[in-house]
Amino acid sequence: MRSLAAHLRALSQDRLTGLVAHRRDATLEPAPKTVDQLAARLLHPSSIAAACSLLTRPQLQVGEAAAAVGDGCTGPRLASLLRVPEDDPNLAAALQRLTELVLVWPRTDARAEGFAAAHLSAIWPQPLGLGPGAAQLLLTRNMNELRKLAKRYGVPGTGRGKDELIADLAAWLARPENVRSLVAPAPADVRARLAALARRHASPYGMYAIMSGASGTTLPWAAERGLVIGSPWGGEQMPREVALALRDGAAAPFDPSPPAVPTTPIEPAAAEREAAAAATETLAAVTMVADAVSGGPVPLLKTGGLGVRELRRIAKSAGQDEDRTRLTIELLAADGLTGASDDGLSLSAAYDEFAATEPADRLLDLVETWLAMPACPLAPPDPTGVSVRALYWDEEEELRLTGLRSLILRTLADAAPEGQAVEPGRLAERLAWQNPVLTDEADEDLERYVTGIWREAHRLGLLAHGTVTGLGRSLLTGDADAPHRHAEAMLPRPRSTVLLQNDLTAVATGTPSADLLALLTSAATAESRSGAWTWRFSPASIRAALDAGATAADLHARIAEAAEGGRLPQTLAYLIDDVARRYGQVQVRPAGCCLCSDDETLLTEILHTRSLQALHLVRLAPTVLASAKPPAETLAALRAAGHAPAALRLDGSPAIEIPTRRRAEPRTEPDRDGMAVLPRLSDPADVARTVLASRR
Repeated sequence: MRSLAAHLRALSQDRLTGLVAHRRDATLEPAPKTVDQLAARLLHPSSIAAACSLLTRPQLQVGEAAAAVGDGCTGPRLASLLRVPEDDPNLAAALQRLTELVLVWPRTDARAEGFAAAHLSAIWPQPLGLGPGAAQLLLTRNMNELRKLAKRYGVPGTGRGKDELIADLAAWLARPENVRSLVAPAPADVRARLAALARRHASPYGMYAIMSGASGTTLPWAAERGLVIGSPWGGEQMPREVALALRDGAAAPFDPSPPAVPTTPIEPAAAEREAAAAATETLAAVTMVADAVSGGPVPLLKTGGLGVRELRRIAKSAGQDEDRTRLTIELLAADGLTGASDDGLSLSAAYDEFAATEPADRLLDLVETWLAMPACPLAPPDPTGVSVRALYWDEEEELRLTGLRSLILRTLADAAPEGQAVEPGRLAERLAWQNPVLTDEADEDLERYVTGIWREAHRLGLLAHGTVTGLGRSLLTGDADAPHRHAEAMLPRPRSTVLLQNDLTAVATGTPSADLLALLTSAATAESRSGAWTWRFSPASIRAALDAGATAADLHARIAEAAEGGRLPQTLAYLIDDVARRYGQVQVRPAGCCLCSDDETLLTEILHTRSLQALHLVRLAPTVLASAKPPAETLAALRAAGHAPAALRLDGSPAIEIPTRRRAEPRTEPDRDGMAVLPRLSDPADVARTVLASRR
């Protein structure tokens, strides 16, 4: 940790900010405030594992080779192990990436050279199938044994502590030429047995003879020279450094070139047209599904999620297929545009703000939500054949899907340049090379996830005909304004006018604006929403508009303003006037209960009693008053005013009131098991400034 802290202190603020931005787990609150705290955070095994999930296969292979060599590994030493030239550009690029993420870093102490890499044993405890390092094995030896080895190696052994002496002995064994010169005079049978032992693949049990049930390997000549070291279990183990030096001709794996992905030519203009159509349909589907949900809370299953029956009902009401409805519902929920309560699923207040924005902004909002969405609604069913219900999210699946979506877009953009397309079934091998950690975590679900993400990206216009579209590529450029420019170019402007026809239909060619959609939804019934949007005016739809507070004059003016040409067809004008003429001929007033009495004078007194004005009493007949309050409140008010009313049931029989004994509710502790505590991340630049300020 001292070595890493020294390396971090030497970094500029820009480089440290970049490092923390890559290693985002280092910014989890409470964020580190000193260099030592940041070094400790970065060296935690979980943080190292998270950084490894950002690496390609060759970068991981170089990391494993560095773990095998340990502290002091150099570029030439790694090149020799990987069997590549010392100036190999792929090795240099991999080392640069590992250094950027401080998975390795140049050692700065006076007695050291090369890179620090011993800490990688937390990820690769047996790199390249090798056993423990010499420093670990020599810890079991006493000082007399260590001094004998130091004398044989020519390492100063007096006046040094055990840890320092072990470090020097391990450093001596880490130089392959030292090991080979030590083995050269050995008897032929010993050299053969040492060579066999060096090639043997270590395992958690095989390295200890007593644990594997085999007899220990006895090599006294090699043990005296530290080429094998006895274990507490009676066997002898070969230090990792010795095995590496004796593996003549054995190369560590290194695959710097990505697997080729077969491509087919595609017309870019056709892909862009398809993407524009798909994105437009998705925005329309969001509007239609939201309209279907707005009719009232959608019941959710007691066990969580949205049931298939409700999903199909929404799809039918919205005029969409089941897949698009499932994707839309997941997007609405993940974007916070719907909310769940005890009553069910309903639109949130944020939806109105979302619907009022321009189509390009809405599309980019959905794309951003999709990239981090905790579900893959269009993935095929798992091998059991059971489809996952909508809105049933899994935290582990969320982390995998977030990584896979960006990985697939980046991989496709690299593997299929503009004008070339690929098939999803050809991606698995390339994805495994691009990010082995992420694809290994997906395991048997990888093919399902790739298929689902592929389908969803096509629906959002990020992919089309198997190629990344201009919108998809703009997300990878780093230009914050590029996605918005592409979205505006690919989406038609919303329609603010509608064609009114004599058959009482309204037709909008294109996506209607939020204002136009609100007007037509309030006064007409949607009939078709694929291609051209069609609504039909009817007596029921006009009456619904009047129920919502509109007047005939309002409807004439607002619909004429939205009509192409600014004119209402005569049939629609007659329909509005006819419904408005008959509207309200029968009126319905709310009433909580009725007061009945043969004493008309008493009812008159009650009607004019000031303390009873809150009941909003109305005389329906000489012997009947109507109260706006329910029976219980009305009885209480009358009794408080000094009257002695009697309560009746619906059939006129007396309502017997039996007082109930109240008991305090049992105290319960709040259930926190289901509460999701989301970690908060600090700004990388703020962390870098704070940490660098502490070094002064």
